[in-house]
Amino acid sequence: MKVLLTGDSIIARYEGKSEPYLNYELEKKLPGITLTNTAVSGINSGAYFARLSELVLKQSQHDVLIILLGTNDLAMHKQVPLHQFKNNMELIASAIVCQYWPKYVILVSPSAVDEKKQHVRSNDLVKEYGQVVNEVADEYHFHFVDLGQKMLDQGNLEQLCQGQKNDGLHFGQAGYDLLSDLLVQELQKIK
Repeated sequence: MKVLLTGDSIIARYEGKSEPYLNYELEKKLPGITLTNTAVSGINSGAYFARLSELVLKQSQHDVLIILLGTNDLAMHKQVPLHQFKNNMELIASAIVCQYWPKYVILVSPSAVDEKKQHVRSNDLVKEYGQVVNEVADEYHFHFVDLGQKMLDQGNLEQLCQGQKNDGLHFGQAGYDLLSDLLVQELQKIK
């Protein structure tokens, strides 16, 4: 199975590994998987749409496309209004369906945050932007993984959101273990 991973820093970060941490976890849990990772730290949905050709459309054909966006759109100091975020996500989805033709697309909601450390993002905003991602997934018949809600359900955000940056957003082993488990479950449904 060939999988294209893309989106923002949650997908892109290495966290001390020689490859993106998510790649490392997925390769460990799904031997034989082929991964390409085009995620860009700091990108929001509008900038992502502007670079969609490079990040997705010009990539070789993959069986599954996994996208996580919204983390930077919901940041209060550079917030993209919810209606604009939805419009951007619909433009991305439409272009992917029309020009890339993947067999399966999985949209992932933004991750929850440890609000004690993260002061420009809140879990209420994570839920709002995650709901938009879910709506776009429904509209385009994509798969959806509600990472934010799963993190909240699991609790212990202090541990889940503990990574090298220690900023309450970018996570390390515990967060990537949860995210990779959720993606493995979704990928096994697709097989």
